[in-house]
Amino acid sequence: MRLSCFLAAVLLSSAPAAAQQHAEEPKTSTSSADKTSIPKRRLSIGVALEGGGALGLAHIGVLKWFEEHHIPIDYLAGTSMGGLVGGLYATGKSADDLSAIVQTSDWSLLLGGGTPYPALSFRRKQDAREVPNSIQIGLREGATLPPGLNSGHQINLMLDRETLPYAELASFNDLPIPFRCVSTELVSGTAHVFQDGSLSDAMRATISIPGVFAPVRQGNEIFVDGGLVNNLPTDVVRKMGADIVIAVHLQVSPANAKDIQSAFGVLGRSVELILAATELRGMEGADLIVRVNVEDFSTSDYEKSAALIKRGYEAAQEKSQLLSTYSLDDAAWKDYQAQKASRERTKVPTPMFVKVVGTDKDGTTNIEDYLSPFVGKAIRVRELDGILTRLSGTGRYESLTYTFIQENGHDGLLIEVHEKSYAPPLLQPSFVVDGTQTDDVTFTMGARLTFIDVAGYRSEWRTDFTVGQTYSVATELYRPFHPLGRVFFAPYVNASQQTFRIYFKSDPRADYRLDNVLGGMDLGYSFDRFSEIRAGYGVGYLDAYLRLGTPDFEPVNGRVGAFHQKFTLDHTNEAVIPTRGFYLREQFNYFDSYPGASEKFPSLTLLTQYFQPVSERGSIYLIAEGGSTFGKNQTGVPQFFLGGVGRLSAYGLNELEGNQYFLVRPGYLHKIFTLPTFVGRQVYLSGYLEVAKMYGDPLPGVPKLSADGAAGLLAETALGPVFIGGSVGDTGHQKWFFQLGRVF
Repeated sequence: MRLSCFLAAVLLSSAPAAAQQHAEEPKTSTSSADKTSIPKRRLSIGVALEGGGALGLAHIGVLKWFEEHHIPIDYLAGTSMGGLVGGLYATGKSADDLSAIVQTSDWSLLLGGGTPYPALSFRRKQDAREVPNSIQIGLREGATLPPGLNSGHQINLMLDRETLPYAELASFNDLPIPFRCVSTELVSGTAHVFQDGSLSDAMRATISIPGVFAPVRQGNEIFVDGGLVNNLPTDVVRKMGADIVIAVHLQVSPANAKDIQSAFGVLGRSVELILAATELRGMEGADLIVRVNVEDFSTSDYEKSAALIKRGYEAAQEKSQLLSTYSLDDAAWKDYQAQKASRERTKVPTPMFVKVVGTDKDGTTNIEDYLSPFVGKAIRVRELDGILTRLSGTGRYESLTYTFIQENGHDGLLIEVHEKSYAPPLLQPSFVVDGTQTDDVTFTMGARLTFIDVAGYRSEWRTDFTVGQTYSVATELYRPFHPLGRVFFAPYVNASQQTFRIYFKSDPRADYRLDNVLGGMDLGYSFDRFSEIRAGYGVGYLDAYLRLGTPDFEPVNGRVGAFHQKFTLDHTNEAVIPTRGFYLREQFNYFDSYPGASEKFPSLTLLTQYFQPVSERGSIYLIAEGGSTFGKNQTGVPQFFLGGVGRLSAYGLNELEGNQYFLVRPGYLHKIFTLPTFVGRQVYLSGYLEVAKMYGDPLPGVPKLSADGAAGLLAETALGPVFIGGSVGDTGHQKWFFQLGRVF
């Protein structure tokens, strides 16, 4: 897996290597290809655009210079980002149109992978919060990792949206500018030149960096980034019929021996040389080369699109003396533009039906019903994008794409569902390292296993396992009463054995072992993808006994029986480290039986979180929580504990105990940098204050209000959120801490 991630990183960072100088005087070549669409009075011009990640945005600047100086493009081909830019330009969009698209696109969303958290279904939100990392293992055909870190759903939608008028295109020759793009077909190991079919799929294939983007599958063929075999496709342009071939080469800094130290560095440089060899062949096939100096940019600098576009414009300007040879006068340019416009399509038909392919009967019925409001109305692409994204957020599909078809003389909306090739079942590993007490760091490893449709459409069987600080297994069958309904029932069984430690500051006070078994049934209602309510009755057994130290409460064992009700509302923008939105969780229990309790008692807990951006990089937040047994204090075991990271961070683990408490935590998050896609996401500086009160705590010297402040580095990594910091509080409490696992 690490090797796959590394190769993905290499391919992302592999800009075209510096190549030898070539003769750049224009030369005339002959071709037997058909040039019937090209005026006889001039030589036809073809342009080849090189791949290079964000560096490829510089192509837009070159194209803009061509427009301003009346340089016609009769044939166009590209690879990777060159294929994406070239494909969009070939549809008749201007360089300014392309500039607007790339500068307004959310590249972090397009390239980050996954469905945006707000668009996830409620159960997938639960998964993201309870297993806060990006590792997934499919079990459909044995243990298999996803084919890419990014399913490609978001970039699919962008390409579908921008190419929708060209849905039924017989050949890429029929575009305003005849176009080709290059991909690598993995089964045969050869280059594949897309010249017909879906324009969106072709562009998606040419940018599918192995390990980063899921490949494009068509039957038994699997397509990935074309840079592996032909990163500068001048030969493709020549075969299209161009008399003059202009190559746009992205020139990066030469390799540095200091950067080639580790085995990965050697491997990375080896891959760069393979790519450089394909670029060298491409430059040898060009009549003229426009070299764009992008040495001071990286392949991930999408936020620097304006500067890259400017750099491309300047590179074309440097070749103005040679390029001006091909400039058309005003009349000829107007005639060229008119020919392009005659092939341009802008009209999008009104769908009279919806057809779904790629999934089973139940899924087809569900999606067609979901999209029925689009029938007979002008297509609303942004709304359609949102609905398809929410469908991908159910976790059932890798991505969904759309286009138009005609059947029986009627226009229809075709939805193609791309199901996950590796899941379900799906295994999600989890890791928790708790360094609340730095001299007693604990580790728990676990996994969530999810089966789908085991008891009917939309049913789920979800099982959690943990080993380490806590040994547990918890399983639940979730089943709606109706396949498309909101009301559900959920039988469950949980069993756990937990080491429960209590500290005073940094000194261990007691070490308990808690053994617990519980089973029951819930009935619930899913309001939407943001909220759910459920209630039920559970019965089980609890055994709590002291292993070491001074007892904080007497050992108990016996039957547990309780009616419970839970409501959750989640309107945050992220699962792990939110920066916007709010979250609410309320849980009520009424225990009719509890070991050590002298009577029946209620228990209520409430958690609220609110996050608000205050600048481009900063957000403030307020977290408040509390719990109460409503004056019932003879509960056998104290129901609430405080102490630990985020729950009076400076205090010892579980230092305060009782049957009623509140805690308020205002804080600030400041984004400092972004991790590589395969490593994680954002890294923040975080600081917060905590004020809390535990009522009835027996510990002497507890202040009326407990308080502390904490600060540290908070990072969202592929293994989960990591928090490293320190805290200082009242009555001499202070500590350093480390945590891998949920922070909020």
